[in-house]
Amino acid sequence: MADDPQQLSGDDSVLPFQLDRPDIRGRVARLDAALEAILSRHAYPAAVSALTAEAALLTVMIGQMLESRWRLSLQVRGAGPVRLIATDYFAPEAPGRPARIRAYAGFDAERVSGDAAPFSLLGEGFFAMTVDQGPGTAPYQGLTPLVGGSLAACAETYFAQSEQIATRFAVAAALSAAPGQAAQWRGGLGR
Repeated sequence: MADDPQQLSGDDSVLPFQLDRPDIRGRVARLDAALEAILSRHAYPAAVSALTAEAALLTVMIGQMLESRWRLSLQVRGAGPVRLIATDYFAPEAPGRPARIRAYAGFDAERVSGDAAPFSLLGEGFFAMTVDQGPGTAPYQGLTPLVGGSLAACAETYFAQSEQIATRFAVAAALSAAPGQAAQWRGGLGR
């Protein structure tokens, strides 16, 4: 991924919450400026942009949740037209500084169908998360198969199998335009 990481701005946020029951807590994430900056650098087809946006949202949400001190990487490898989606979340370098995110997709443009469901473009493969806490520590990586019909479902499987934590994600990402403005990629996620 040659792109410089995109700094999360005021339009991008992750807010924790807890309901009255102690076993129900989560986060709500929103990526607007960072997601638009990442996706506008590439001429991805809409389905590839949707997969990349979903991966970026999951990476920011999980990276913030884990309170990573350095980097969280999410990598999806498939045998289909979309061969790779790779994202990195870089923790804030100092208190009060923003986190940073970058994302990339590798795909065969001739095989990407405009009417295909985004997740179906991955084919068989795996979903990997790597937590790297920096120099002097060994990175931790967990792998799960691509299952469930979405990257959010893959993340749920990852947490169920690797961490034994019941987790649910709800992800939405799409081109959206406010009146009088050009369409931009916006994304939101709840966990």
